[in-house]
Amino acid sequence: MPAIKMKTKSIILLSGGLDSTVSAAIATKSTKPLFALTFDYGQRAAKMEISASKKICKALHIKHKVVKIPFFKEFKKLVLLQSGKEVNAEKFNELKDVWVPNRNGLFINIAACYAEYYGADLIITGFNREEAAQFPDNKPQFIAAINHSLMFSTLKKVKVISYVSNYTKKQIYKIGLRYKSPLQHIYSCYLGEKKMCGKCASCRRLKNIINELTE
Repeated sequence: MPAIKMKTKSIILLSGGLDSTVSAAIATKSTKPLFALTFDYGQRAAKMEISASKKICKALHIKHKVVKIPFFKEFKKLVLLQSGKEVNAEKFNELKDVWVPNRNGLFINIAACYAEYYGADLIITGFNREEAAQFPDNKPQFIAAINHSLMFSTLKKVKVISYVSNYTKKQIYKIGLRYKSPLQHIYSCYLGEKKMCGKCASCRRLKNIINELTE
């Protein structure tokens, strides 16, 4: 009788947005997720991202952990972290408006600590082709570089992958439908209000995708 092949254990980075949700849904089929990590680094949408991620994890039957990174509060000039101030939704249009220094690098290295301790081999992210054009820490070169560094910083040689790295957001949404991802729970707004504003760059991208697919 042939041996049963065990699925690779993984840890998922989950923001509650479209890309990480679809990548997480695929991971439940391709790997054995130990849990998902959502980071509270003082971002405006922290509360809503955590709430969305909890719902997504419940729907996907994944355990959920929240990790706080308090030192980012020191970076008071970053608009994305000014949770107490009112801001025009249209402010979040350029890279400089939503950039947080080494955010993805830090998230991955924290996840690698968890992966090494709990015996996971993979870190699942939502990096994608569309955002890679704007964000350098979404690019395939970044994934390759950080995987190279993890060969030295983890005994298990933990690796980072994204199941949606070659796709645009429209394609990702379609894939999400195919995998029956809990898209009804996603939260993609920079402002962090109870309802997504519909005006910031992230909201507009999602709204345009849904409009195109439902026309």
